[in-house]
Amino acid sequence: MSQTVARVAPMLTNVEKDTLCNTVPDPPIPKSSYQHRIIRHNMESKYLTNLVNYKPKYFANQSKFSVWHKVPVARRSAVMVLLFLGNEGELRVVLTKRSRQLKSFSGHISLPGGKADNGLESEFQCARREMDEEIGISRHNTLLHKEFGFVLDELKVLPAYLARTFLAVAPCVGYINWHESVEKTERRLHSLVLNPGESASIFSVPLKDFLQPKSNNFTLKECMKQSHIKTKWAGLPWNLRSYIFPLFNKNEVNWLQEIEDLSSASEDETHDDHEFDVRTRNCWGLTANILHDVADIVYNGNHRTVIGEEDLIWSLYNHDQMQTKSRTDFEKRLINNTKGSLFSEVIPSDEIDNLKKIYNQ
Repeated sequence: MSQTVARVAPMLTNVEKDTLCNTVPDPPIPKSSYQHRIIRHNMESKYLTNLVNYKPKYFANQSKFSVWHKVPVARRSAVMVLLFLGNEGELRVVLTKRSRQLKSFSGHISLPGGKADNGLESEFQCARREMDEEIGISRHNTLLHKEFGFVLDELKVLPAYLARTFLAVAPCVGYINWHESVEKTERRLHSLVLNPGESASIFSVPLKDFLQPKSNNFTLKECMKQSHIKTKWAGLPWNLRSYIFPLFNKNEVNWLQEIEDLSSASEDETHDDHEFDVRTRNCWGLTANILHDVADIVYNGNHRTVIGEEDLIWSLYNHDQMQTKSRTDFEKRLINNTKGSLFSEVIPSDEIDNLKKIYNQ
């Protein structure tokens, strides 16, 4: 046991000791009063220093601005990666299950978010507005502080990812920062209300469970099974990740347990339900990739791996794709998984070769 763990061990539960002993590198010492305020609650919040210090690399290997601001407003989307401290000091992320009424990705596990309203809306403004509309967490910090005793710290906007519907998706990482005067037992979010037209359920899972590859010394906290396949999408490298979580979770915080699940008890029965003999949730696809990358930055301080698909979005935009609200014939074919469709149909071979090098890392 390290000296750090030994000093605080008498005050911690066995689960909390395990959390501190997991083999992830210690975060750097906070450099500012802002960082100290974020991590003052101790435990896993200390790793948020890595995220605050993270310097995004956007398209063409530059750090000034994201491709998100280059594409038309109709092609911009933002999601909220909403983090908070769980009952045992672990960082957790809020997820939703999309309503069956939605046209795209119905029934999928997702992050709160949606399309931009106008060209003046920033990534965080878009994500917070959509989160407000979907699950009832106000976009206004003054209201959150007055009614509940916390503010949502806007920690970082990651480079944009390419959705299968040809949207540039900007992940916005926020943190529910409770005031010191608010005891754990008093932490509530009475405004949480699901919009039945958009979300069927809301829940949280540990952020650390999205780390891959998993260290031999690290036990998954709640994830029952992980998988990762390096595959291809229309000829370019693509990560297909999946994380299976139980539907019913004793570690869930009270203010999320209180929200009624609007999904049908009989829908979405899967092979995993039969394998584990419990009802499960499968977080996969774009949401899984975003959360994997966020976890990697938070716990490993990873500043080297390519995050998002900014270069692919930029190439598509420069070759007459993603320029209007309506989808091109090429985009429609990829959206419909038409056999034989390749990015090389619209992107020159030298750029394709460069994109393969970028995403083969």
